[in-house]
Amino acid sequence: MKKRARDIEIFSLSSIDLFAAAMGAFALLTIVLMPYYQKEIIERTPENAISDMARAAENSAVETEEKRKALEIKRSAAASNVSDIKSDEQELLAKLRAAEAALLEKQARARAAEAVPEPEPKEPIPEPKPAPAPEKKMVSFRFLGMKTTKDDIVIAVDMNKCMGGHEDSINRAVSRIVDSLQDNHALSIAGFQQTDSGPRFSTWPNSGLRNMNASGARGEALSFSQNLTRQFGGSASMLDAFDKMLNGPGQAIFLVSDGLPNPRANNDLQPNQLVREISRRNAGRKEIHTVVVGNYFDYKGTVEFMESLSEQNGGQFMALASNRSGVCD
Repeated sequence: MKKRARDIEIFSLSSIDLFAAAMGAFALLTIVLMPYYQKEIIERTPENAISDMARAAENSAVETEEKRKALEIKRSAAASNVSDIKSDEQELLAKLRAAEAALLEKQARARAAEAVPEPEPKEPIPEPKPAPAPEKKMVSFRFLGMKTTKDDIVIAVDMNKCMGGHEDSINRAVSRIVDSLQDNHALSIAGFQQTDSGPRFSTWPNSGLRNMNASGARGEALSFSQNLTRQFGGSASMLDAFDKMLNGPGQAIFLVSDGLPNPRANNDLQPNQLVREISRRNAGRKEIHTVVVGNYFDYKGTVEFMESLSEQNGGQFMALASNRSGVCD
């Protein structure tokens, strides 16, 4: 006979029932005893400790606010120091500009003094021979260190809008030129600018030159110059103005300008190109002297343009600083 296979089980149904009953009893005991545990935890934590923690949190908030206020005070003090430093820098820059202007004027005077020729000694006239007819002497004209022996003078005033604000400097420069002229000199004043309708060119007198020994000539010249300074606008059409002056009367031209020619008003020529073109058209026929006015330190190349124009055309250069700001500053 064959043996039957027996099922072997580790836990019987009655064992499982016993385990379930034990777990249920443990859960009930835990639920019943839980309030007593919570009460014990509360009793072990004193109220004084909770108050101390709240007070510490409040003190920390106060300290944080005080630190924030202290940082704000330090930031304000730092901003004030920065403002003071900027003010000192501006004052120092103004002093440097004034010193540079004085140095340029001193150098120009020194160059002019070196260029003065020594007078030739006169030969004694023999007694038996009659004295020869006196020859016309070349009288030197001087203006703030600049010098020329030419008798016919043209003053060219740049009337572009950036010259606005420098009226006093321009009128003072023209007045010094006119006052320095002698009776043997003849004068013409020209104002030029580029307007929407094209180049504008105004002259005194209407044609030719006016002798300085003529009655009222100096007063008329100064009045015309002052009227020009009331009509600033547009840009500087220097190429057109020099074409007219180089082909007109006069042996020496004194240009009064801020040294800012607009390329669009001068055949798109940059300043260095404009100097070469004016010098080419002049071809050494006339002296060109330059007087730069205004805040020429604020713009790069103004002094170089005016000084180069005078050097390439047998003239001299002068810089006159202005205490006022121009329209374009």
